[in-house]
Amino acid sequence: GGESQRVSLARARVHRPSLVLADEPTGNLDPESAGTVLRLLRERTREHAAACVMVTHSATAAAKAARPLRLTEHGLRVAPPRADAANATG
Repeated sequence: GGESQRVSLARARVHRPSLVLADEPTGNLDPESAGTVLRLLRERTREHAAACVMVTHSATAAAKAARPLRLTEHGLRVAPPRADAANATG
């Protein structure tokens, strides 16, 4: 599993987009691989001064975001910021 995620990360690395859209980037991965994917997304977006918008059902992946938003039945809500949000992107 995870071949699509690896291919997408490789494309983002080669093309250096200013915006990375990640739809369930850790959905089919074991926890170790998921952590690697999230780390690479964070590193690449920082390295290229890019933004990353990630959509996920994973609470673990969402917790890595610098500015988490939650879609509820009442609309889009801003989740509490992380303590280390100044040092995070994702």
